[in-house]
Amino acid sequence: MEKDGYKWWIARLKASLKLFDTVRIDHFRAFASYWAVPATEKTAKNGEWRKGPAMKLFDKVKDELGDLPIVAEDLGTFGEDVVKLLEDTQFPGMRVIQFGFDANVDSTHLPHNYPKNSIAYVGTHDNTTLLAWLWEASENDRRFALDYCGFKGDNWGEGGFYSPSCRAIIETVWRSPSLISIISFQDLCGFGSDARMNVPGRAFGNWQFRTTEDTINQIDESYFKKINHLFKRK
Repeated sequence: MEKDGYKWWIARLKASLKLFDTVRIDHFRAFASYWAVPATEKTAKNGEWRKGPAMKLFDKVKDELGDLPIVAEDLGTFGEDVVKLLEDTQFPGMRVIQFGFDANVDSTHLPHNYPKNSIAYVGTHDNTTLLAWLWEASENDRRFALDYCGFKGDNWGEGGFYSPSCRAIIETVWRSPSLISIISFQDLCGFGSDARMNVPGRAFGNWQFRTTEDTINQIDESYFKKINHLFKRK
């Protein structure tokens, strides 16, 4: 790809931005370094780490397309090479509040640790729903999450369009300094685990969630307008 000036990547990003306002690049860490496995191997066990194109690619993309609205999926563990690439590109990374609710850790996924140059998620397509997380979490982690978000009631398990516990967590994400906050349709509705979009590593039953116009019309639009106004999100 380097030999032809990364034409494929430039064409791909150009096409994507005709369809979407912002593009999220998954597995961003691979542009810094990636695990290479020979095609003859039956598993990914036997491979080696190799350096990715890093800024050679993104400098070329910028030369061709200018500054782009790109979000870097930077979840998981990685080294200083990925940190440096994020700093060099200045692309916002991701923060997911569900990942922060470990009572024993001051996680980077807790909103008080979010940098402004980040995108705050209630959850992603790979997470269970917010309500399901509350039901499935340990008592200690659930209590921490509810206390962190200022929820004082005892009806944390109440779901649906007006779920008080889900709203407390959603408002905590909206209150963060992140550039943008994102929520799934399922969490707009306060749905449970039966509405989960995807279970990583499972080869069946994924991406089957569907909804109806009636369900869409039941979403409390006035509530989300209110918190958008309160926390200056458009």
